[in-house]
Amino acid sequence: MKDFIKLNEFDIKINPKTVFQLMDCHTDSPIYEELLEEYQRMEPEVLGCVHPVAYLKFGTYTREKESQALYVLTSIGDEVNELSERYFEQGDYLLGMLVNSMSDDYMFQLEAKVHERIKEECTLRGLGIAEKLEAPVHIPMKEQERILEEIKAVEAISIGLTQGYMFTTVKTLGHILILDEGGSVSHDGHNCDECDRTDCKLRKGKIITVTVLGRGSAIQLAYDGTVDLLKALLAQGIYVSAACGGKGTCGKCKIRVVAGELEITSSDRAKFSEKELEQGYRLACKAYPRSACTLRIVSGDEADFEVVSEIVQGVQGINAVSEAGEISDQTQKEYAFAIDIGTTTVAISLVNLVTKQIEKTYTTINKQRAYGADVISRMKASMEGRKDELRQSIRKDLLGGIKSLIEEYQLDKDCIHKIIIAGNTTMGHLLLGYSCETLGVYPFTPVNIDRIEVTFSEVFAEDYLTAQVIILPGISTFVGGDIVAGLLSCGFVKKEKPCLLIDLGTNGEMAIGNKDKILVASTAAGPAFEGGNISCGVGSIAGAICNVRIEEGASFHTIGDKPPIGICGTGVIELASELLKAELIDDTGLLCEEYFDTGYILAKDDQGNDITFTQRDIRELQMAKSAIRAGAETLMLRYGVGYDEIDQVYLAGGFGYKVNLEKAIHIGLLPEELDGKIAAIGNSSLSGAIHYLVEEEAPRWTEHIKTVSSEVHLSNDPDFNDLYIEYMAFVEEE
Repeated sequence: MKDFIKLNEFDIKINPKTVFQLMDCHTDSPIYEELLEEYQRMEPEVLGCVHPVAYLKFGTYTREKESQALYVLTSIGDEVNELSERYFEQGDYLLGMLVNSMSDDYMFQLEAKVHERIKEECTLRGLGIAEKLEAPVHIPMKEQERILEEIKAVEAISIGLTQGYMFTTVKTLGHILILDEGGSVSHDGHNCDECDRTDCKLRKGKIITVTVLGRGSAIQLAYDGTVDLLKALLAQGIYVSAACGGKGTCGKCKIRVVAGELEITSSDRAKFSEKELEQGYRLACKAYPRSACTLRIVSGDEADFEVVSEIVQGVQGINAVSEAGEISDQTQKEYAFAIDIGTTTVAISLVNLVTKQIEKTYTTINKQRAYGADVISRMKASMEGRKDELRQSIRKDLLGGIKSLIEEYQLDKDCIHKIIIAGNTTMGHLLLGYSCETLGVYPFTPVNIDRIEVTFSEVFAEDYLTAQVIILPGISTFVGGDIVAGLLSCGFVKKEKPCLLIDLGTNGEMAIGNKDKILVASTAAGPAFEGGNISCGVGSIAGAICNVRIEEGASFHTIGDKPPIGICGTGVIELASELLKAELIDDTGLLCEEYFDTGYILAKDDQGNDITFTQRDIRELQMAKSAIRAGAETLMLRYGVGYDEIDQVYLAGGFGYKVNLEKAIHIGLLPEELDGKIAAIGNSSLSGAIHYLVEEEAPRWTEHIKTVSSEVHLSNDPDFNDLYIEYMAFVEEE
């Protein structure tokens, strides 16, 4: 009998059921039929790229003692992985994930086929399988070098190892089987409980009970180990903030082990100190409990998030509306809702159509933040099979606000005549259940950005109201109905001189123009202005540091005068400005040597942990402020105007409403030349939705705005790229 066996003839057919399970796509998923069609089209190409091979080498292996062993190496080659990567590079994430899942299924089946042959060979030799050793679960990663050495001693193969002892051919698996004479060969070759691939969609885990504290009464969660704890909590309707969408990079989804054990991951070590790890702090998005445990949610539920719903009067250029001090005469029973769906927050105003007054405004956090702080993260989550979760999340937020206002004032539901919704294109797609597959892939094609009229039940899947729902039109995939609403609110349809509208949010939308011509653009500012991607960043919640001064040491103010818990966006701007004034960072954004490695410690939280502003945080801010400044100036170049020709600058959004303009100009976020022309106007998207309700001409004006507007694509604009590099530096006032 040969001690070395090479296998390369396999009759394997890819199993679509397994592939779809790996992609979290089921028969009732909205994209099931489309994905099935793509699968059928791609299957021959994928099979043509698969080159299966398996090597079996009998020998010995020594740990405490020398034992008979079998070295096993299986691979399907590099070509199929290259195919997957090619689709990802082209921006076609769905096909990239599909190819990857198809190749994973092939590998699973290849492993099973090889194991059957192993059992035959062991039976012939009178040997049993005592133990399976896989790196890094049972043996160090370095032992993969031993597997290759055993194989290469017999046959030259092209597979190598990286410095971290990973196989250079990605779709390659290796393990060592410890053999014993006369033993059983029934070992199935894989133990899900021991496998380190805890995010595997095919994982067969036992059900354990996880007790969750921190949201009122204790919650008993039946956990099967198939998903990370963040996803398990969200599936139970338990909101946990996760600005990075569960990548383990933002550190916002904090939990703490109260009883039981939870493995420490590399992401945990990157976000928590040794003391915090000893105290049980972990990230929910990287947590896979293996035994019963009790956890406390440390991350705030953001229920006290400071949502700006204020509408500044006197700047819109059309008739103003105002919020009533108390509910007006209900004998005038004509009401409507104006809604702004922001990426971060939601605002719902109850409007009296007779008096044209805002009776009251309800605000809340957009709990889709649990899937990522930015629209790209949510597009990705939708495409990965979580579209229904995202839709249900925003439905729940909106219905909660609508019902709260109706019940508070005991309104007859029949007196609600209309609902006007403004939001960016992605928010509209997620609310209506549209596919996001083409939004994030060139040429970035939306399903529908026209004015949409639908019934209440079509949007919310229930008949609570009979009111007509209107979604305001957008201009492009990245400049949606919220900006159209803002332009309406600011009266661009009546402007003779060019004005500038800048929404200082995650997506960084902006527009320049007058009644005859408008140019719009979107620049990926990122979530830094809302506390995201900042190491100790938080949203605008109680305890967030929002004002900073550095004179003889640092002093600060927090939202609600609560003990400090982190730094929000306005605090980030003020801290950077103060550090620049104190010459603790230079014009390039480099922290002085004293703080370069450790960061600047601004405060301590109530647990005694440092609230620190790091070199990486400064870079995040530089990228965000440079994107806004470069975007605005590129629009001015394309429009053909200089600073002196801009009549007014409207700063929209919650961050823009609260930001210290002097300090924003000081760090170069806004040009000094526009000082004196800048007006913070609050929630212009909500204001525009209200004006659409109460102004007879608003529907016509809205269509006019859409008609005269055109988009400037900044990503491939040479002037934008040059300006972006230029404004990365902090600009000192002369």
